Amino acid sequence: MLGAGAGAAKPKVSVKNKTYEVDATSVQGLKQQMKQRGPNGYWAYTDWYVRWSGSCALSVEITYTMPKHKNEGKMDAATRKSWKAMVSALKAHEEKHGAHGVQAAREIEQTRCANGDAVIKKWNKQDEVLDKRTRHGATEGVVLN
Repeated sequence: MLGAGAGAAKPKVSVKNKTYEVDATSVQGLKQQMKQRGPNGYWAYTDWYVRWSGSCALSVEITYTMPKHKNEGKMDAATRKSWKAMVSALKAHEEKHGAHGVQAAREIEQTRCANGDAVIKKWNKQDEVLDKRTRHGATEGVVLN
């Protein structure tokens, strides 16, 4: 970037969305299927990876893995409403994890790629803090009832 000051460049961010299928029609069945079929036993999961080159060009790859219902129309109205609200809250929660990856890349960029591994560890810890503080999103509406 000609004439741009340090830190003016943005890390290149790529996002992948993956899903796993559920087909239960009851709240209890949905919870059970998501625990069994979800990534690492979670209802959803976000992976982020920060890479940098010798010239300190940064990129972030974020992968969101979310549940997808095979046929929402088979759920009763109350369960479907709860499902849709939960999925929306779950996506918002997972996007906070994704934002941590972007923040890590920006911080690494600001230090001109010094201490990148320490920055990654710091933001991985922030993912843990977020999940502990929100009970994996439960306090943000990631509930089924």
